[in-house]
Amino acid sequence: MMLLPRPLLWIGVLLGMGACAVAPSAPGGPAPAAAPAPMASLAGTRWVGVAEAITESRGLPRLEFVAGGRITGYTGCNMFSGTWSEQAGEVRFGAIAATKRMCLGPGADVEKRVLAALGSDSRVMRDATKLVIISPGGGRFEFVPA
Repeated sequence: MMLLPRPLLWIGVLLGMGACAVAPSAPGGPAPAAAPAPMASLAGTRWVGVAEAITESRGLPRLEFVAGGRITGYTGCNMFSGTWSEQAGEVRFGAIAATKRMCLGPGADVEKRVLAALGSDSRVMRDATKLVIISPGGGRFEFVPA
């Protein structure tokens, strides 16, 4: 479990309380729709991929969102690094560079899925305790906290 510095904890509490507030409705008009709560920052978080094809934990993909906009990890075959940013509550990936080790079998298939998920047009969201990355083609890759 990751402990947040006190100022970040209070910011999270205040944001959570603000997300629960309801705007008054105009007399006779419909109530305004509630805005979705922003996703908590991923900076400083580490994730492990969910891949049934990989039987050893050391072969599972890994992902770390480094503060300052860097991302590093392991695809299940190769190491990678790149950039990421958060804008208007959405996470975007920049260019990703990976080592060129040749892989066969399940590791190669998982690597293709991971790299496809880390595209610049992918969507990132949290689903309960999972981090879900969906590529523009609909490919989905899930991570759980490390």
